[in-house]
Amino acid sequence: MKIKKTNNFRFLTLLVIALITSILLIELYTFSENFLKPKVVFALSAGKATGSYLTNLRNWFNDILHFNDLRKKLEEIELENINLISKLQNFKKLEEENYLLKEAFKIKDETNWPLEMAEIVLMDSSGLTGSFWINKGLKSDLKEGMNVITENKVLVGRLVECFDYYCRGESIFRPETKISVEDLRSSVLAVAEIDAKGNFRLKLVPYESDIKTGDILVTSAENPHFLKGLLIAKVKKVDSSKETSAMREFILEPLISSAPISSVLIIKGIIP
Repeated sequence: MKIKKTNNFRFLTLLVIALITSILLIELYTFSENFLKPKVVFALSAGKATGSYLTNLRNWFNDILHFNDLRKKLEEIELENINLISKLQNFKKLEEENYLLKEAFKIKDETNWPLEMAEIVLMDSSGLTGSFWINKGLKSDLKEGMNVITENKVLVGRLVECFDYYCRGESIFRPETKISVEDLRSSVLAVAEIDAKGNFRLKLVPYESDIKTGDILVTSAENPHFLKGLLIAKVKKVDSSKETSAMREFILEPLISSAPISSVLIIKGIIP
């Protein structure tokens, strides 16, 4: 009987110990979850941020290491762009030369003038001298006095000084230039002059002369320096401030393009 009671006591003791142990384990689990979970989350987040930082740092080092390669590629791209622009300019130049040749053949068929193509390499932009330089000279059989025109037979000027490989010319805008002109519509003769401001004027025209706004003027046969039939200007309007009972004065609009001229034609073999 005594042995039986001893066994029951041991069983109860073990049961109590088991219950206490279970309670302690539950409390320990709850405490560890509440305490360690934020730490773990923070550690994982910190690890992720650290990884991102390391990735950025690695990319930065890669950029530094490859900077020369990038700069070299950029220089190659810039050089390629320059080459493309140069090719485009050459293409435009060839296109312009082809157009000029085509127009030159037309003029030659109409007039039988021998023509030489040239480029204006320098022009007095101030207009004070009216001088320009072309890239051909004595080696191309060019001589002083030859007339210079555009592809549309518009008078540019004449050559006044020639060397082996270039010539200097004077344009119709040279100060004090006077050109004998003829009205294409009425055949009235007059003189076009450059005034002090560089403007074209038709001066001392008899009041009864048949000249109207819009008329086209060309060089007449009376010119000492220019061939007959070259286009000069269009009559823009009457200058009423210069009008008298006997004479009239007109303001002219030059037919030379206001844009810079790059290519011209020289009439060879004929010196007025």
